Amino acid sequence: MPNREEALRKIFEAAETRLSDDQKRELLAHLEDAVEAKVEAGVPELEAVGQAFAELGSLKKLRFPEAAPAVATAGGGLVEPWIGGGAEMGYLLLLMFTFIQMLITPALVNVFVKTRVAVPSLTLLFWNVSDAMRAYWPLVAIVLAALAVLLVRVPRAAKWRPLLTLSLTTGGAILLGGVLAGVLLPFVSLIEGLAR
Repeated sequence: MPNREEALRKIFEAAETRLSDDQKRELLAHLEDAVEAKVEAGVPELEAVGQAFAELGSLKKLRFPEAAPAVATAGGGLVEPWIGGGAEMGYLLLLMFTFIQMLITPALVNVFVKTRVAVPSLTLLFWNVSDAMRAYWPLVAIVLAALAVLLVRVPRAAKWRPLLTLSLTTGGAILLGGVLAGVLLPFVSLIEGLAR
């Protein structure tokens, strides 16, 4: 009811409190719900407003929790969704794997081949996978987008969420570890060649 909301807002403005706009909105919503419940129970509206304020108590005594920094804490707005579960961390590992495969692996392996450095079979395996990923990049993008949607849509309490978490964390860690090893192994050959 707009008139009631306006009346409650004016009462807040009259009581000189140091509430932020968000805190005021939260209290207004709480008060409006309380008044609505009392009116539905048969209490006259003016009396319901008085009772709701009496139940709320002094506005100066209200204490709101301090807002946590968005990035600095695990409970922060930007970090919390990614720290909350292993599935999200596994997804980040897959994103890192994809980035390395699409951009870094082909460039480094081409340099090693041109300089005639011995390229191990693990490096060649990831080079071939990299070529396939670059050739079918729309499919790679669709798979990553589908996984992101799956992470957002599947509730943490779902029965098969642990399977998703295990799959993403294990798969992401193995793929990322493998590509990093594959990219770094030729450097060992290069250093051995220089030492000779």
